[in-house]
Amino acid sequence: MKRLWKDSLNLRDNLRRRMPKIVAEYFADGRKSLAPATPWDEMHAFRLRSKRFRYTLETFRDVYGPAMDARIEALKKIQTYLGDINDLIVTSAILAKLPGTEEIRAELERKADEKTAKVQEHWATVFDAPGEERRWTMYLVNYACRPPIIPRARRIPARE
Repeated sequence: MKRLWKDSLNLRDNLRRRMPKIVAEYFADGRKSLAPATPWDEMHAFRLRSKRFRYTLETFRDVYGPAMDARIEALKKIQTYLGDINDLIVTSAILAKLPGTEEIRAELERKADEKTAKVQEHWATVFDAPGEERRWTMYLVNYACRPPIIPRARRIPARE
């Protein structure tokens, strides 16, 4: 098994080396998994990948500072869409065992299709809009282990 983390590198250098690869893989997987006519099982696998990606970012939140929060929130939005779709599909599958639930299941399927269209649109126009993958990559490379920038007005003056 290939080691993802190099013991010879410090935290900053490991993050600068690994995070761009993680971002590239995530965006590539999202483009494939959220393309029109993708079966739910592939979208569901991307839902789980989104969770893992978010947990990775949360692990290093303190290393990157408060600007990481916006990226985590963006991932949560993708997860919410995919989680809602999953709930509708699972509920429909449970109801399939009960007679007389055809209308309810049809409505659940309609809602799942509607949510699927929304997540696909959100992915294409917001999350993966032109330049977004590069912005993610540059942020994760440039701000790894950087000290927070304190606005000039909040700095404590040096003693003389």
